[in-house]
Parts: sequence; C-alpha cells; structure tokens
Amino acid sequence: MKKLTFVPILLAIIVLALGLSSYKKSNDLKEQGDRLVNSQRLTEALIYYQEADNTFPFRSDLKEIIAGTKLLINSQREYGQIVDLDYAEVQELPPLESLQPQKLVEGDLLVPILMYHHIRINPKSQDALWASLNVSPDLLNSELNYLSTHNYHVISLTELSKALNGGFNLPVNPIVLSFDDGYKNFYENAYPLLKKYNMKAIEFVITQVESAPAYLSWDQIIEMDRSGLIEIGAHTQHHPSLPSLSLAAIDKEIVGSKNDIETHLGKKINWFAYPYGDYNNYIIATVEKAGFIGAVSTNYSAVQNKNKLFVLPRIMADGRFTLDEFAHRLQK
Repeated sequence: MKKLTFVPILLAIIVLALGLSSYKKSNDLKEQGDRLVNSQRLTEALIYYQEADNTFPFRSDLKEIIAGTKLLINSQREYGQIVDLDYAEVQELPPLESLQPQKLVEGDLLVPILMYHHIRINPKSQDALWASLNVSPDLLNSELNYLSTHNYHVISLTELSKALNGGFNLPVNPIVLSFDDGYKNFYENAYPLLKKYNMKAIEFVITQVESAPAYLSWDQIIEMDRSGLIEIGAHTQHHPSLPSLSLAAIDKEIVGSKNDIETHLGKKINWFAYPYGDYNNYIIATVEKAGFIGAVSTNYSAVQNKNKLFVLPRIMADGRFTLDEFAHRLQK
C-alpha cells in the first residue's frame, strides 16, 4: 500500500518540477524579448515572446504582450504605409436601397453616431478595404460642412446618455462624431476641421502605444481634451479581440485603459469602444463594473435606446461615400 501511495506523489512532484522548469524557461525568453523591445528590435522580440508562450502556454500576460508588440511593429512602419487593418473596426454597410425609414418605439431616439478611423489621403487607393477606412481631409471637410449647413447639431455621447434617461432635451437633428484608435492623423487633419466648425467629437484611444509614431502622443491627447471639443474614450491598452483573452486579461485591458487615461488627464472618463466590435456578456459587465457609463459597438443603426447603452450602434463613415450617400444614411 505504501508503494502505491508513493507513486502518485512522485508523479505529482515530477509534473510540478517540469511545470516550474517550463515556466522558468518561458520567463527567461520573455525577459530576452523585453530587452529587445527596449532596444527597439520589435520583430526579434516578438519571436521570443511567441516562443515563451509556446513553452508555457498557460500565461495570459504573454497573449497581451504579443498583441501589443504586433501593434507596435505595424505602427512603426513607414508612416504612409501603415498596415494596420488588423486593428480596425470594419463594418459591413447595408446597401442604401435596403434602408427603410426608422420606426421608433417608446424609448428610441434617432441619433446617428458616426464612426471614423483614418483621416488622411488613402495610401492604397486601389484597395477597397483601405478606401473604406481612410477618409480624406477634403471629404471630412465636406461632411462637416454638410452637417453645419443642413441644421445638424453635434452632441456628445454623455448628452446622448442623458437624453436617453430623460435628463437632456435634444436639439433638432442631433448627431455624434466618434473616431477610433487614436491615430496621429486625427490630430493633424481632423482636429483642425472640428475647431473650424466648432464641433464636438470623441476619440477612442489605445493607451499602450505611446512610443509608436502613428498614434497620438499623450501631449496631443491632453491638449485636445483641454480644448473642450474633444472627449477621450478608452479602446483598451493593446487593441486585442477581448473575447479571445482570459478573464484576468480582459479585466486588465478594460480597467487598465481607463486608469491610463484618467492618470494622464486627471479626470474621470466615461466611454469605451470594443476593439473590432467584439464583445460578450462578461465583457459588457466588466466595462460597466469598471465605471464607464456606456460603450459603442459596430452594430449598424442610427436608433439609440437606453437599454443598449453599453452596445450603442454606429454608422461607419466610409471613405468612398458621396455626400448624397452620407446624407441618406443619416436619415435612415
């Protein structure tokens, strides 16, 4: 009997020893990756991080680090040729002819939330996906001018949430302007136009990309926040697909991004955007528990309801829109 009892104990000790050995090897590889990141050798660092993950695949922190390193690699390529479409909230727009006038029920408000990404000349004009995600400064100017001359009134997401709860009277033709990912071209090309038309907007930023030249610096973020025109929202720390992460990593991405922004701005932030538009019930609950008052999705609609405050639908501003299509989508 003693021999039989001894065998599983011995096996357990062996398994534990092997696990500790694998973790140590994994951690050594991670530390090598960290040193390479500090030397700006990101591609080599990614190889070490991936090897560390393969060596001990039970570590949730490495999934997050790998996602962040990939984001930095993409963003540090030649500025005009950033291959960042893996990090965009692409929306399949329904054809115009399929859109019908909205029938509002009790609690519904017709308030389009526009979703923009890059504001720049598209560096890949022949690529349909790039064409959809890149709105030129001239097109944005035309769209903002249309809103200004057709009696639209830009409101904030916070004003929308108050209206949904009966605490704010909406102006005629209310609309919200939102921008995702925190690209530097927002500061360079969109921000001057928003100041020109005195229009509010919210920019959802990824908070752990401060060393990447394609993204806003904290100084730029702080400047725009202090202008009173631009509200800053959270878009996680590294822009991962949240449902693919462990629960602990989900919490860190959501809560960490909120803390990052609040630390830099010295104020509470209220709004969150789901990377890729991906969410589930746990993620929604985590966003609410973190202290956000709401979140935007990539679900297509201009109809808002307080029962969907954490999955507010939006309409993507496609870089291929004519002004006629832009106008029609706001009305249906």
